[in-house]
Amino acid sequence: MKDFPPANRIAYHVFYRNLYRYCDCIHYPSQFICDTFEAIVGPTPHRIISNGVNHIFQPKPAEKPKELKDRFVVLFTGRYSPEKSHKVLIEAVARSRYKDEIQLIFAGDGPLRQSLARQAKRRGVHDPIMRFYSREELVKVINYADLYVHPAEIEIEAIACLEAIACGKVPLIADSPRSATRHFALTDHNLFHYNDPQDLADKMDWWLEHPEERLSCSKSYLGYAAQFNFTSCMDQMEKMILDVSEGRHES
Repeated sequence: MKDFPPANRIAYHVFYRNLYRYCDCIHYPSQFICDTFEAIVGPTPHRIISNGVNHIFQPKPAEKPKELKDRFVVLFTGRYSPEKSHKVLIEAVARSRYKDEIQLIFAGDGPLRQSLARQAKRRGVHDPIMRFYSREELVKVINYADLYVHPAEIEIEAIACLEAIACGKVPLIADSPRSATRHFALTDHNLFHYNDPQDLADKMDWWLEHPEERLSCSKSYLGYAAQFNFTSCMDQMEKMILDVSEGRHES
């Protein structure tokens, strides 16, 4: 019900009344969803802890498949559903100066598969690679991709984007006010106006034309990603459980 706010407010109130008001502590995976929930139901006892990125996601040598060696690989990981905004990325590629050199990879699956394939064909975008990858396969794809784009309009945490960042990929993220992912942007060049394919095309072209800036930004993101390490996040989870069991509440 992404475009019907009253339904969302009712849902939050129902969940709060029947479950969350009885909790000694609520775990929120991002500040964004904490602020969103509390804006509707009021203050809650809570901890904000990322769900964490598996240690397998890290920079590793990975060669592009032979058929992709002469192409810019642009990756997005996410379910094929409306709120993920794959269509914005397809339209952006159609407007890119490098349209004929870009290979889109949509890692995932979902109900919009056929619709997205039709749109790409209609807009003259080279056939996107659309498939679900195992974790090991995805690590390889992320590492040989040239750019990671996250156009989703609605996102609570976006572990998929964090996985790409943990591998040292430079992300280009929609600045949607309904997405936590926008907070992962380290510079203005890492953000584009959500649902604006022209702005995305312009930013995407800039990154593809500036490989040295991409390398420098990649190094910055590797340091930034450390806070989302799975082991560290699980240590915080364990501390939250122990603190609550011993009556120590935080908010």
